[in-house]
Amino acid sequence: MTILQIGAGGVGWVIAHKAAQNNDILGDIHIASRNINKCESIIQSIHKKDNLHDQTKKIIAHEVNADSLEALITLIESVKPKLVINAGPPWINVNIMEACYQTKTSYLDTSVATDLCSPGQQVPEAYDPQWNFRNKFKEAGITGILGAGFDPGVVSVFAAYASKSLFDEIDSIDVMDVNAGDHGKKFATNFDPETNMLEIQGDSFYWENESWHQVPCHTRMMEFDFPMIGKHKVYSMAHDEVRSLKEFIPAKRIEFWMGFGDKYLNYFNVMRDIGLLSSEAITMPNGQEIEPLKFLKALLPEPTSLAPNYKGQTCIGTWVRGKKDNKSKSIFIFNNADHEVAYEDVEHQAIAYTTGVPAITSALLYFKGLWAEKGLFNMEQLPPEHFLELMPNIGLSWDVQDLGDLKPEIKDLSK
Repeated sequence: MTILQIGAGGVGWVIAHKAAQNNDILGDIHIASRNINKCESIIQSIHKKDNLHDQTKKIIAHEVNADSLEALITLIESVKPKLVINAGPPWINVNIMEACYQTKTSYLDTSVATDLCSPGQQVPEAYDPQWNFRNKFKEAGITGILGAGFDPGVVSVFAAYASKSLFDEIDSIDVMDVNAGDHGKKFATNFDPETNMLEIQGDSFYWENESWHQVPCHTRMMEFDFPMIGKHKVYSMAHDEVRSLKEFIPAKRIEFWMGFGDKYLNYFNVMRDIGLLSSEAITMPNGQEIEPLKFLKALLPEPTSLAPNYKGQTCIGTWVRGKKDNKSKSIFIFNNADHEVAYEDVEHQAIAYTTGVPAITSALLYFKGLWAEKGLFNMEQLPPEHFLELMPNIGLSWDVQDLGDLKPEIKDLSK
C-alpha cells in the first residue's frame, strides 16, 4: 500500500503526520511539493515526534511542479500510489484530478478548485470544473472524494447525519466556524494567506427559497453562543459546502458563517481599500510587475510559524433546524479543537489540524473499502456513520447540542 500526498503547507503538514500515525494501513508515504525542503521539514518533524507508527514503512520527499500535468503523471506513475491526497492550493485540483484520471489512480482533496470570488467561480458554479470528472472517474474505475476537510467536509457529514437520522424535514443549515485562539500576532492568517484573503473578500452566496442570494462580504451578521468559547459575531461568507449541500441535502436555507474579531476586520478593510488584497498585477516604477496579494503573502507570517505559541480553541459545527415527528427541532453538531493539543500531537495549530484529521479519516475509510465506490463524491453523499465513528480515533471528537427553539437572528449591516 502507498499514498502520494501533493502539498506541504500547514494542512499538508498535519495530513502527513496523521498518515504516518496510521501507516500500518496506508503504507508507504510519498510527499511532493514545488519546494522539496518543505517536505523534508515535515518528515523531520514526524521522526522527532516519533509519529511513524510502522517503522518498516517508507516516507519519502519529492519535488514536483503541480502546474505541470506531465510532471504529475510522471510522479504518479513512478510512485504507483493507491490514493493521491491533494493537500495543495485549490487552483491545482483540476490538474491533479486529470493526472489521476489518466493514470487510473483514486483521488482525495480538502477544498474546491476555485477562488470563490471571481466571475464563473463563485458558489453557484463552485464545483462545476471538478464535477465534470464524475463520468470520467467512474469509467476509469477509480474513487474521488471531494472536500474532505472540516469545512467543507466534516460539517457536510454532520448535515448528512442530521438529514438521515435526526430530522424528517430541514428548514435551515448554518455552517458555523469560529477560531477563538490567540497566536500573539497583530495580524496573520491561519493557512495560505493568498487562499485565505481571496476567500474572505468575495461576495457571500447563500441558498434560500429555491434560489441563490448574493450579498457583499461582512454585511450579513449574527451572534451565536458557541460551546466552550462563548458568544461570537459570525459573518455570512461564500464557501464550498454551501454549493454541495444545496445539491445533496434538502433544506430551505443553507448558509456559511465565519467569526471575525473587530480588530481583524479593521486590518482587512484597510488592506482591501488600499488594494493590497488584489491579485491583479501592477507595474512598479522600475518596470517590475507584482501582484499586491502575493506581496502581502510575503510580508505575513508563514502559517506554520504560528503553531508553537497558539493558545485557545476553535469551534466548528453545523446548526440544523427543522422537524422530527412533526415537532420543531434545533441542534448544533460540533467539534472543539485545542491549539495546544494539536501542537503536542503534530507540531501544528488547530486550524490545519481540523482539516488534516478529516482527510486521513476519509483516506482510511477508502482503504478499508467503506468509502471506495467507483466515481466522484462529495462528503455528504457518503455514509456518515462510518466517518463519525472513526474520526474521534484519529484526533477529533464531536457532540450534539440541543438548542431548543433557538432561531437565527440575522442582521443586515449594509444599511
